[in-house]
Amino acid sequence: MTFALCGDMLDFMLMPRTLANLVDKVARASVGKDWTLYAALLEHWEEIVGTEYARATTPVKLAFPHQPLQPRRCNGTLTVRLPKGLAMEFTFKAEQIKQRVNGYFGYEAVGRIVLESASIAPPKPKKATAPMNDADLAQLRRQTATVDNEDIKAALLSFGAAFINKKTL
Repeated sequence: MTFALCGDMLDFMLMPRTLANLVDKVARASVGKDWTLYAALLEHWEEIVGTEYARATTPVKLAFPHQPLQPRRCNGTLTVRLPKGLAMEFTFKAEQIKQRVNGYFGYEAVGRIVLESASIAPPKPKKATAPMNDADLAQLRRQTATVDNEDIKAALLSFGAAFINKKTL
């Protein structure tokens, strides 16, 4: 496997930022001005609800009542999608989950939780990745040796390792 590093690295460096801006723009258009809160909730859902619930549930919507004079959005409704079999158990823990979400945000962001039962297949366990052999690792290091920026070099090494592992599985 070979990696050809493009001489025009400027295009490569600009691509992720441009893509991030585009995703942010689309997300803001679909979710609204509450995108920042919702994105933080998605990113830290496992920390908030625990690994067991995070694998089976998903926060799908965070809506707030009209509050033009409030500095922060509060008393919102959090919609959580979960398997039908988990709905009753989650109902009993909804108050605790609400407190944990509000504790994460540091204020009363969520006033209630609405459950959206769905027929969801259980999550598949993650495959263990085989460790990369020394020859492939040495080849990746040689190919990225000329890259001066350590962040870009680390990203290229990580991408290369993931690519090689994907091909070997």
